[in-house]
Amino acid sequence: MNEHPADLPPELGAQFLSFLREVNGEFEVSDMQGLLLFVVEHGEQYPALFNLFEIDMEFIVEHFKSTGEVPPGVKLIGTTIRDGTNITELKVLYGPIPPKS
Repeated sequence: MNEHPADLPPELGAQFLSFLREVNGEFEVSDMQGLLLFVVEHGEQYPALFNLFEIDMEFIVEHFKSTGEVPPGVKLIGTTIRDGTNITELKVLYGPIPPKS
């Protein structure tokens, strides 16, 4: 896939279109979670899929702080410096991580 979802192979193109609906001659997303999971699953092979979205990392970080949840396909990296030492802990979290109960 070069620049546009229309460049997907026919079977993936049909799956891509299944997440959209036509409203007044324009397309809108009808299944956001399905579309995001589709991009996560096929984005490595078709990197232009990642151009469909802009991720608001500030929102994701705040959402993680309040719920503990990491959405699918998201990698959060956090550092903590231990007081009185030169030790920095690095924590890498790969989504999906469900919310805390």
